[in-house]
Amino acid sequence: MPPPTAIVISIGEELLEGRIQDTNASTFAAELLLRGFHVVAMHTVGDGPGELKELLQSLQNKVDVILTTGGLGPTEDDRVRQEVAALLGVELVSVGVDGAVDFLHEVFARFQPGPAPDFFLAQALIPAGATPLSNKVGTAWGFHCTLGQRTELYVLPGPPRECAACFFYGGATEDLALRFGHQAHQLAHAVLHTTGAAESVIEKPIRAYLRPGENPRLGITASANGVCLSLLARAEPSGRSAGEILEARIADLQQQLHPFCWGRDADTLASVVVRSLASAKQTLALAESCTGGLLAGAITDVSGSSSVFTHGWVTYANRAKVDQLGVDDALLEGPHAVGAVSEEVALQMAQGARQRAGSDWGVGITGIAGPGGGTEEKPVGMVYVALVGPGGQEEVRQLRQYARGGRDFIRRKTVCDALDMLRHAMAGISQTK
Repeated sequence: MPPPTAIVISIGEELLEGRIQDTNASTFAAELLLRGFHVVAMHTVGDGPGELKELLQSLQNKVDVILTTGGLGPTEDDRVRQEVAALLGVELVSVGVDGAVDFLHEVFARFQPGPAPDFFLAQALIPAGATPLSNKVGTAWGFHCTLGQRTELYVLPGPPRECAACFFYGGATEDLALRFGHQAHQLAHAVLHTTGAAESVIEKPIRAYLRPGENPRLGITASANGVCLSLLARAEPSGRSAGEILEARIADLQQQLHPFCWGRDADTLASVVVRSLASAKQTLALAESCTGGLLAGAITDVSGSSSVFTHGWVTYANRAKVDQLGVDDALLEGPHAVGAVSEEVALQMAQGARQRAGSDWGVGITGIAGPGGGTEEKPVGMVYVALVGPGGQEEVRQLRQYARGGRDFIRRKTVCDALDMLRHAMAGISQTK
């Protein structure tokens, strides 16, 4: 039996014109996929009168589910509830939930004295006969209704947090399960993360798994953070579950891609490093120049990092490197200077951070992120990352980041490389310079 079909519609001129990034479409297409739906299309439509109604009219009875996001707010261009009501040939009515209108009055009063106007109270209106979907983090109610004989329409607010609240906790997921059954066990999904190798290097040993018709289906995506492998497994008639198929393939991929594969799903390189440090009961201090604190930010984004991260210095100026970290002034100025972007300075930055913090590990980063400042000898993208650790361990790597990627790419890629360098050092994995 083929899976039920679905379409995701994003609403708003700001999305059409690229002024706002549409994250809802990909998020909810993925959610529908994992719930057993075949997402056949994704549309973006503007706020103009009649645009959504015309699109819905053309799609009803052609798919099983349509999910829309946006157009439910209190402004003049938020016409979704009116357009759906017009398509159904019904009036707009109250959601019929005690306290819904009172809550809107309370929210409005926080910004302006007096009762809320009708356009603000319209956020608690839905087409007659529709089922309300509650929004516990915002003011606009979503709703569900049936179009024609076949199509179930789920209308959600646009702000991502509110959209997620309506979908996951407002009643949409429960309704989908009741109407279409629990099909999630038929699918299993995971993402494997790698770094330290180009996409072509990662792809070569696993090329056979990328062929059409493979189960799991495998996709490969490259970014400044590394190469990600996305896997989607389906249960087989033989009785093998989607989970069994997925985990068997993951085990094979991890073996094939060692030592580049470092985590899966919600893991980040920073979270892997923090867990390793915590497990070893060791601490880390950082000295950054061209990355401007991005590495410290990545570490402290991880919950629990306070137990392993002690200090961070952003020593952008040469004087700061000398005064704060004890870098030898002669390396930076004078007849025998090697300059701030050098192996020697990176190493002394790492040593100074570790010594002053009293930490187990120290990392030093210095480089040229561009777009200016490069020379023939030291071009844009040249970066040095130094690592010092317990037992006199020292390592310095010269990186040649892709200059055409731009300043942000160079900085983010350097953070990724520094974390991977520390990961390798703690795991005892040799790493080629």
